[in-house]
Amino acid sequence: MNIKHSIKLEKVPIFDDDIVVTRCADGSPLSYIYSHYWDFIGMEKHGANGRSEIVFCSIDSRFRKAIQSTTWYIYERYKTKNKTALTSSQVRNFVRGLRHVSAIMDSCDWSVLSDDRVYKSFERKLGKYMEQKDLSTASLDSIIRALNLLNGFELCRRAINGKELRRKFRCKPVEQSIAIPITMYQAILSDAIHTVEVYHEHRHEIARVMNDFYVILAEEKADTTKTSHIGAVLNRAYKRVAQEIKHNIPDFIIDCNGKALGKIMRHCFLVTAAFSGARLGEVLSMSKESYRTKVANGIEVPVIQGKTTKGNDGIPKTETWQTHPVVKSALELAFDMTENLRRDYKIRINAQLANGSLSQEKHQKALDQINSTFLALKPASVKSKFVQTGLPRSLTELVRPIVARQADVDEFNRLNPSRVGQLKKGSPLNRLSPHDFRRTFAVFFKRYGFGSSATIKFQFKHRNINMSSYYANNATLQAMEDILLDADLLKIMNDEGISMAVDIFDEVYNKSEHLSGIEGERIAKDKYKKLKNGHDVYMTRAEIEGLIRNGSLSVVKLPTGGYCTNATCSRVCGIEQFSAEKKPCDHQIITDAQAKVILRQNNRLIKTFRSLNTGDPLENSNLIALKQKIKRNQVTLEKHNLKFEVFDDEVIGSIATKEV
Repeated sequence: MNIKHSIKLEKVPIFDDDIVVTRCADGSPLSYIYSHYWDFIGMEKHGANGRSEIVFCSIDSRFRKAIQSTTWYIYERYKTKNKTALTSSQVRNFVRGLRHVSAIMDSCDWSVLSDDRVYKSFERKLGKYMEQKDLSTASLDSIIRALNLLNGFELCRRAINGKELRRKFRCKPVEQSIAIPITMYQAILSDAIHTVEVYHEHRHEIARVMNDFYVILAEEKADTTKTSHIGAVLNRAYKRVAQEIKHNIPDFIIDCNGKALGKIMRHCFLVTAAFSGARLGEVLSMSKESYRTKVANGIEVPVIQGKTTKGNDGIPKTETWQTHPVVKSALELAFDMTENLRRDYKIRINAQLANGSLSQEKHQKALDQINSTFLALKPASVKSKFVQTGLPRSLTELVRPIVARQADVDEFNRLNPSRVGQLKKGSPLNRLSPHDFRRTFAVFFKRYGFGSSATIKFQFKHRNINMSSYYANNATLQAMEDILLDADLLKIMNDEGISMAVDIFDEVYNKSEHLSGIEGERIAKDKYKKLKNGHDVYMTRAEIEGLIRNGSLSVVKLPTGGYCTNATCSRVCGIEQFSAEKKPCDHQIITDAQAKVILRQNNRLIKTFRSLNTGDPLENSNLIALKQKIKRNQVTLEKHNLKFEVFDDEVIGSIATKEV
């Protein structure tokens, strides 16, 4: 065997079965080396939706003990070398990588990877394995990290260059979270808000009704224990009991599967996520006490608090999000309507703690989950996780009635280039995850100019469907230093800014038949020469993106229609009513699409001119400026071959009207 280094490799022993891997906080053993699970709950803190266990029982039984031995060996060596232990998340990732490596090699003899011929064979098998399993980049990264840890602790001599290996293999593409088309987004939010508003006043009645339902069902079940057809009897009992319980809750059907409660719960979750931008685990950590208001500059600003583990080595910390008052109603509704379940769950875990079947740490984690607003709704199915599960699937089901128009499809394809074709006219969104609400906010915050990227620091502000009170509260938000910068949302917004600039320059360079404005006319001449010489496009999207990222291209979209390519411009071209600058801007570009914006604007200006043109001498200056603007716009419209109303009205009472 052609070993690359002469240093003797370590051999992982098979350890004694009684080696303790994890312990409870009081020091008592919790997991042993060859247990099917390693549970770190007594050694680490985890979020409400966090995982404390590492599962080994699904690993091929031929390799399970070897992988556990290797993991324990490296875990201990790493702790000795670095004076700190690997986290459960890092251990889980390492185990995942070893599992892939052992499956590819059909062996756990890591040392053979030191041989160049064996490793080349391993790489060939890795390529086929990735194709068969349709592995993502994350899976390949776990393999790379596992191999490098084996190398670092002398179990093989094979240092892996991650960049090189990623270039060799085509991984399953990672699709970006969805940016929901704005009309569909408004419909989704409107439906959710309506549900919250309808059921909020009935939340205690819902809890009472469901409590009565479960009490009567328990009695029915006790009476049927001697019957051989318990299932059929209980099904009849469910229907009878549901009909017997009287209530005044609109459109609320009592059932034992949590369907009625689940629909309301999902709408409450959707409102909370959409009006905070919080991640799934962060929302699941919230209770109805999470909502509060803070006074800044004499104005009450609504916020919610929850726990996050992001960027804190998996350790929960309190985070604050700016929100909207409707979230208070959503949290109260979801929390109060499940009060009977919360009480029963607490009785269950307290009994398990008392009889020793539940450790103190697991009891505390269960208690944290039970105090969450978004409680699991099927008591018979709950084993150890008391918060909502399966939300991405259930959210998708929730929005099935909302189908796309062609305009929505076009917008979806533009905003989601990695998902082009996934949304069809007349069809709903085929998937919807909690993270999609984060990206949707960031995208529309950027695209519709609701503020600079810095203002995402305070996230949603007073955002309702119409963005009411947005600008009024901006100064207040800047005073709230404890609402922290959300780096992930900032990154999404910055990426969206680049994507938007690529769209604009693609429109300018490759899609618009006519260009006007001084910079636009210069590009048009250059484009004509380039296309005449046989080029298919003036510049590809990839070339455009490269120039934007290195700072060679920049663009500002003007509210009056058109674009400015001067990032440091101090002119005021964006003022709608008047042309404040006598000299045309050297950097302005107007495309066919933007010319249509100017056409609509011009029609509004004509209407405004005629409503003000009453002979009042105090309006003369304004009217002359309006006429200048209208006439200048008409010159632009002519260049784009657009039909428009020729405007040549005189200012009433003026001796002479100054022409353009």
